[in-house]
Amino acid sequence: MADTPAAGPAPAPPVATTFDDQLEAMGFERHGRARTGAVLWVLPINRFLTFTLHDEHAAVLLTWSFDAGEFFLSRGWLLGAGETSFQELHPQRDVRLTTDIEAVKAEMRRVLASLRVDLGAFEL
Repeated sequence: MADTPAAGPAPAPPVATTFDDQLEAMGFERHGRARTGAVLWVLPINRFLTFTLHDEHAAVLLTWSFDAGEFFLSRGWLLGAGETSFQELHPQRDVRLTTDIEAVKAEMRRVLASLRVDLGAFEL
């Protein structure tokens, strides 16, 4: 009986080498181009919070939107008269970053931490 070679370890998954590959590995999806020519990338975190990245090649602009009206409605609360379609939360200023995936991740972590609000905190 001839010896059969033992199967080696499974090959490692390909490494995300380009910035686009790294965005895709994070879950961002390409959504066309902005009027400015920037490539738009969108990452829904959940059904209420979405990050949008504008890749201008030399830099990126990162922004986000939070559907506050639908979020509060899902908890049985109303904002104002109860019209939820225009009640979104956005940053006061978008953030311009280098085309570095670690900078994008750090900014997303900062935004997520800033959205944690304890409505029962006395210092509010």
